[in-house]
Amino acid sequence: KITKELEMNILINSELSVYDDLKRICPKDVTIKKKIVMKIEKISLEVDCHKDFIENTDNIIFQSKNAVKYSREIHGYISKNKKANVYCMGKYTKREIGKYFTNDVFHPPKDYSSENLMRLLKDSKRNKQNYLIIKGLDGRNYVEKKIEDIALSSIVMNVYKRVPNTECISDKDLDSTKNNYFIVSSRTALKELIKNITMHNSMILVIPNMRIVEEFAIEAFKDVIVIPNDSEAEQYIKIIGKHNEQV
Repeated sequence: KITKELEMNILINSELSVYDDLKRICPKDVTIKKKIVMKIEKISLEVDCHKDFIENTDNIIFQSKNAVKYSREIHGYISKNKKANVYCMGKYTKREIGKYFTNDVFHPPKDYSSENLMRLLKDSKRNKQNYLIIKGLDGRNYVEKKIEDIALSSIVMNVYKRVPNTECISDKDLDSTKNNYFIVSSRTALKELIKNITMHNSMILVIPNMRIVEEFAIEAFKDVIVIPNDSEAEQYIKIIGKHNEQV
């Protein structure tokens, strides 16, 4: 249990599937706020030129929940392709896919990442087949690069882009009397966060993997902790609460 003496301020800076659960189970002495530093904008698609490929491709990869939500222009074509295996990073995107399609959906069993998705594809021997990759414009290109090693052919469709959510977060959102935990799930969001906040020693960064902080100067953060992005809300509270007791 988190006592009053261990109060903390949690700031959600990236879209988080477990946010509603976090709000529900968060102890009342803990402040939790959603401060999304990047907003999503849809990209208009050139659909007709890819219609036949979408309807007949062997495999479809959604790189995120947003890739599912913002690709509705091609949902009709995807729905006609009952034979395609659908792949994604993890269980939350799988749930989103299930709202629209009945295809079999596969994802890494744990440690959701592009690297583990590629291991899954290689292990399933889905080589010399066609791939449609649906993603955001500023998303990682690891999968689209590596897919060239196993695919017969592939098409990448960028269906959304992230743009700064101006004035979403500032120093006034921090509480100097508490530890401030920033939950950030992407390099793009971390870059925007650092631009908008004056670094000081009450800030703790929460990330799904250390890749996100590569090439960033993060010494100003009091600490960095890793919570895998397949974690449930209870795990976030447990890990952050335990960390808060120790710093």
